[in-house]
Amino acid sequence: MRLNKTAKLAFYTARKRNGDTNKLAENTGLTSRYINYVLRGERSVNQNLADKMYNMSSRRMKTSELA
Repeated sequence: MRLNKTAKLAFYTARKRNGDTNKLAENTGLTSRYINYVLRGERSVNQNLADKMYNMSSRRMKTSELA
């Protein structure tokens, strides 16, 4: 089963860490400001960004599980 863009964004949001925005900006060619807009819901997520977010966080534990 493949995840859609919104599901990948939710998956990433639960597992994001400090510095991820800058890494995504470098990997996708987008600005970190645009990525922050996507995370806040002010812009829609494109498929390339959703894939990069999912690949970056796919093997991580949820942030809530770390504490």
